[in-house]
Amino acid sequence: MKIRNGYVTNSSSTSFLISLKKNWGKETFMSAVGADGVSPMNQIFEELFKTINDQKQEIHRKIKESDKKDLTVSEFLGKEGFDPETVEIVEKLIAEGRTVYYGEMNSESGSSTETYFCCKSFVVCEDDIYFNGSIGGW
Repeated sequence: MKIRNGYVTNSSSTSFLISLKKNWGKETFMSAVGADGVSPMNQIFEELFKTINDQKQEIHRKIKESDKKDLTVSEFLGKEGFDPETVEIVEKLIAEGRTVYYGEMNSESGSSTETYFCCKSFVVCEDDIYFNGSIGGW
């Protein structure tokens, strides 16, 4: 058995992909996730929108600005750990003219909403939204 003395951290991060059928915006996002009415739960989705909005980057731009700038979208997503089904969906969304965003969330951000979504694996695949947060880890 190993015993560690000192500070130990359990941080998590999640890479995400998101695409809305309509133009990106808070109202469009809230409607797509079903939080466009009056509800105490809306605050969670408003905080999630803010996090995504702050962290997202159009996927082609993300690739171009990364150290993997010579990769195609499918190669980039494969290197990031996304499965072939996700790659196929993203390629289809791009072919349909939809903007796909890539970003990362971190559990040490100070936001309880961001921490929650970092610790969960999720995929939402509906007509109005594609939101994939299946790549994460402690």
